[in-house]
Amino acid sequence: MRIRLLGEFGIDRDDGPVDAREWRLRKARTLVKLLALAPGQRLHRDVLLDRLWPGRPVESAVNNLHQALHVARRVLAGDGARAGLMELQNDLVVLCADGPVEVDADRFRELAGDRATRREAIAAYTGDLLPEDRFEDWAAGPRAGLRKLLCELLVDVGDAASLHRGLEIDPLHERAVRGLMRHLADAGRRSEALARYERLRDDLLTAYGSNPDPESKRLYRDLLTGDGEPRPASDNLAPALTSFVGREREITDVHRLLTAGGLLTLTGVGGAGKTRLAEEAARRLLGSYPDGAWFADLARVADPRLVPDAVTAALGLDPAAGSRPLRTLVARLRSRSLLLILDNCEHLLSACAELASEVRRACPSVAVLATSREPLHAPGEVTFRVPSLRESAAVRLFADRAREVRPGFVVDEGNAAAVAEICRRLDGIPLAVELAAARTSHLEAVEIAERLHEALSLLRRRGPITRHTTLRAALEWSHALLATDEQILLRRLSVFAGSFSLPSAEEVCADERLEGRDVLDCLGRVVDKSLVQIERTGDRSRYRLLETIRQLGRERLAEAGETDAFDAAHFRHFRALAADRDPDLAPGIVVERPQRLDVDHDNMRSALGWAVRHDPAGALSLGVSLWRYWLARGHFAEGAGWLERILEVETGPSPDRTRALFALAILEARRGLSHRLPVRAGEAVAVAEKSGAPTDATWARLMRGILLVGVAEIDEVERVALAESEGDPPAAVAATAHWLAALAALFREDVRTAARRFDDCLTRLGEVGSDVPPFLPAVTFCLPLAPVGDATVPVFEESWLLGRRVGAVQGRAYARSALGYVHRLAGDLDAALSTTSRAADEFARIDDAAGLAHALNHLGCVERDARRFDPAFAHLREALALRRRLGDRRGENLSLANLGLLSAAAGDVVQGRRLARTALDRGESVDDGPGVAGALLDLAVIELFAGDRDRARSLASQAVEAFVPQGYLRLEAWTRLLAAELGAPGRHGQVALELFGRLGCRLGYARAKAMQRPAS
Repeated sequence: MRIRLLGEFGIDRDDGPVDAREWRLRKARTLVKLLALAPGQRLHRDVLLDRLWPGRPVESAVNNLHQALHVARRVLAGDGARAGLMELQNDLVVLCADGPVEVDADRFRELAGDRATRREAIAAYTGDLLPEDRFEDWAAGPRAGLRKLLCELLVDVGDAASLHRGLEIDPLHERAVRGLMRHLADAGRRSEALARYERLRDDLLTAYGSNPDPESKRLYRDLLTGDGEPRPASDNLAPALTSFVGREREITDVHRLLTAGGLLTLTGVGGAGKTRLAEEAARRLLGSYPDGAWFADLARVADPRLVPDAVTAALGLDPAAGSRPLRTLVARLRSRSLLLILDNCEHLLSACAELASEVRRACPSVAVLATSREPLHAPGEVTFRVPSLRESAAVRLFADRAREVRPGFVVDEGNAAAVAEICRRLDGIPLAVELAAARTSHLEAVEIAERLHEALSLLRRRGPITRHTTLRAALEWSHALLATDEQILLRRLSVFAGSFSLPSAEEVCADERLEGRDVLDCLGRVVDKSLVQIERTGDRSRYRLLETIRQLGRERLAEAGETDAFDAAHFRHFRALAADRDPDLAPGIVVERPQRLDVDHDNMRSALGWAVRHDPAGALSLGVSLWRYWLARGHFAEGAGWLERILEVETGPSPDRTRALFALAILEARRGLSHRLPVRAGEAVAVAEKSGAPTDATWARLMRGILLVGVAEIDEVERVALAESEGDPPAAVAATAHWLAALAALFREDVRTAARRFDDCLTRLGEVGSDVPPFLPAVTFCLPLAPVGDATVPVFEESWLLGRRVGAVQGRAYARSALGYVHRLAGDLDAALSTTSRAADEFARIDDAAGLAHALNHLGCVERDARRFDPAFAHLREALALRRRLGDRRGENLSLANLGLLSAAAGDVVQGRRLARTALDRGESVDDGPGVAGALLDLAVIELFAGDRDRARSLASQAVEAFVPQGYLRLEAWTRLLAAELGAPGRHGQVALELFGRLGCRLGYARAKAMQRPAS
């Protein structure tokens, strides 16, 4: 394991870098940082309590410390062993009991202590210590000490670039100023050297009221009188006209790779910053090469035969007179020790490869650093693909460049979001970010962000056009060098949004001009030329175009007259892909993996947008194939928005329209918009009666009944169930009608009737053939009653509408789980354990992971009520793991909240609050109205477990406020009753009594009635 504190905080485990999202607590991160900085990587417990929770009561602070230790231990260990990590030994907290953990700041100090490794130390300093904690007192001292040490190292190295870096840290460092004065004098710039001394003198007088030291004065007098002769120039590197931002880690990598191999090629797309990175790396390596660093720009060299002459000229040598200029060049370099930079090699690959290989073979003290869109393919070559800037670095670059055209520009609360959006949309390409920043002279950041869909035309500079003058010129240069088939593929790839797979590219982009079997080879060549990015995802590769390249590709696609054909091909491909993964269309027991569509979510959006404009019927087909994905992954608002748009443009009656209306209703239900359910359901039934067979209308009426349960129209639900069960309906219809009737009885808390009807449903499900497609809507009783002390209180445990239809075998398992809710209402926990456990066994036997996750979630809650905490933890954690694997985000939130309730019931209230708060935050992030209100209710119950009735009352009141506008009347009634029982002000008890009476909820009505005081 390795801890990174320089540049940014990070942990590298054996299985790779720790994802920042794994840190659930900010204080856990801070705890690791403090220990990593401490002598011996250990601190006394009281020191940590004082630094992390100053002013808190000791007991509370100690509880927080143990929680932070638990989270940090889990993150550091990952899937590995946790023994020895973050241990508390004799009131000392130790980072690792088995020995010191590698920390980059310690490694920097170690290297800095040896003169032989000071350059390696400088390369290891990848940024200031913990910039995210720049206002923390505990980090300020170590940060200043490391910066001072770096400054001394830079001055010791003594080359011009290092001295400039040192003076950025300490502008008044006299030894650095003297070194820079000598460099300027040696380069024949004596007047600048004198001016630098005079600036130092003025700055010292202003800051401290003192003068430069005697050594500085003596050097000034020597230069003033002309003593000494300047040495000849040792490089032709142009001075940096702008700051160098965000590439410290890449500089380190370049130095390491160049030192190891001697021939390094920086590859990347036009505008990625290859040239600037090469120049900066060369400046910092000047002291390593006695004969300096020399830059040869080959962009304007059209004839490969002229490459040696161009390099000779760059070196300041006379051009070769003979017929073999390369041999002459090599002979001149044989005795030299220098760094040669070959810039812009992509159009001269063979000539540059020959030159580089000959130089490396015959001139062992000459290192070659090349920049190119693709490798030179020279012997011994090492390649380094220059990545886009990380967002934080891109934002700093934007701010720096914006200040050049608009002094005083700062990134603040008003424009930070827009600047971040600009940098993301431009994929962190330095040239693109710089060109965007230049627009701040006459546009605000928000305006630039709004116009980025026109990036290629917006980011254009005035003046003479060169390859780096505009982003368009840089990309068109790259495009012009492609072979014909590569140009064809690149423009067709622009129909993809986000990333894409090889099979998708082969199917969408192929035609008679580019056959499918040729796409792989062609794609590989375009990847090598840095115009397509490759992404590794598990055991599969995916590809993507940077946004600016995609826009250029779209232009070329339009110019070729291929836009309509390939947009349509893109739509057809992703409609087929969505249908193939639609669980409603799959036969038998379906293993649901909604997260498999995450990687193509942007493509699905693009396909839907195209189809809404050009193929409304196709849009409807794609939309109904995606609604289960939207539901499982928490895209409630987005999915509902798409379906509303589609239904507006495709208005004719059809089975797909019926399905879309029910899908829209369920997505709206998850958002707490229950008032829309009766209207959507009624319209769906009307469409089914017009467009489908009689059986389609029957299923629509039953589905309408399911939706009406949620909005408490129970009399209508009973009527529908009775009507559809009369006569001799097919077994699947009869089973569903009994299911609907049983749910109505369970809603009314009529346990005897509900138990009888669920038994009837089980009997009917046993009569359904195995060849019948999924038909039964999976529904749960989301708000049971749980014991807390001597009372029972409502808890929000599960989704009411699961959004899946299942066959008879799965249906029987769901019915048994529903019987478990009946037994819980009756107070028979033994029977509830038996039936729920049996439901879990049935789901496991048929390998229905989604059903098993539901049953284990329910079983863990029953075991919590029975105070069987160990198996409850095991089952709820297994349910959570299954739901994560399945990609069921709503289910994850519910299992987290249930683990919170269980933790509180078992005595760990702090952990309970944390888990339930996590569920609350996640629910809010996806606009899950019932999930948010339910999490607030669960938090109130957790406070009851803690014995804090005041906090419980406040949270119960908040839960009431959240439930009221959603229209789920039973949930509102029980939450109001709890608030009333806790003494919340208002008419909660009376309103609850009225609601229970209207709904016919027996247990709720009796309890609300009992708490009403008799009239005086």
